[in-house]
Amino acid sequence: MRKIKPEQNRGITFCKVSIDNDATWIHGIITYINLEKKIAEIFLSARYFKNHLKEGQKILIKSFDNNNETLFSASITKKVISIRKQAITVNIDKVMSYHNKRRFERFYLNYPCKITYGDKEYIAILSDISLGGGMLFTDVEIDDHSIVCISIFISATLTINFIGKTVRKESAGNSELTYGIEILEIDEENNVLLAELINFLEEEKNNIAHEWRIFNMLKYSIYTISVIFIFVVIFFFFTNEAL
Repeated sequence: MRKIKPEQNRGITFCKVSIDNDATWIHGIITYINLEKKIAEIFLSARYFKNHLKEGQKILIKSFDNNNETLFSASITKKVISIRKQAITVNIDKVMSYHNKRRFERFYLNYPCKITYGDKEYIAILSDISLGGGMLFTDVEIDDHSIVCISIFISATLTINFIGKTVRKESAGNSELTYGIEILEIDEENNVLLAELINFLEEEKNNIAHEWRIFNMLKYSIYTISVIFIFVVIFFFFTNEAL
């Protein structure tokens, strides 16, 4: 790329985490969640444990699974990085879930953008993106099914532009509104940029999945070596006793 929920679940669900309302979302994997007990465990990259994660910190967790998207607000109760575990344990404060109607996988981000609605321009925040559209946060009232022009500011020199339609409006509290935007028109150049952005975000998600697999391979390799070592020690002990 150019510079540019069940009551209890032990499966693996990709998620993104924002720490202390930071604008940057980091990839993670929910390895355990129990909504009845309001606890969850999240595998995160090791590079975040020393300087970014502290017990008591408030975090937001966004997860996407099949046709549902879930937003958790939570606080970190414990962090562990060892051979056995590399995860944070969180206490869940609030859960919001809604049905996902998109045909394409969505990716979470936090980019400023401009909405051109009629002859006026407004600033908003793009909170997620897919090949079919995105979600915006703004305090501007826009009519349902309105045609809008969206400019996403990826960097100081790179912008993605498209024409879209508002397909969903919800209150986000504090006078903020969220809008689901469906892409109606996008030219070839901007479509290529959007595809490159999606590929980049997909690679980021794959990186955390790869780190998760490597961590588990190392963990189980060490377990296996430990068991073999104990077996060898016991074998030699009984052999010496027999002699």
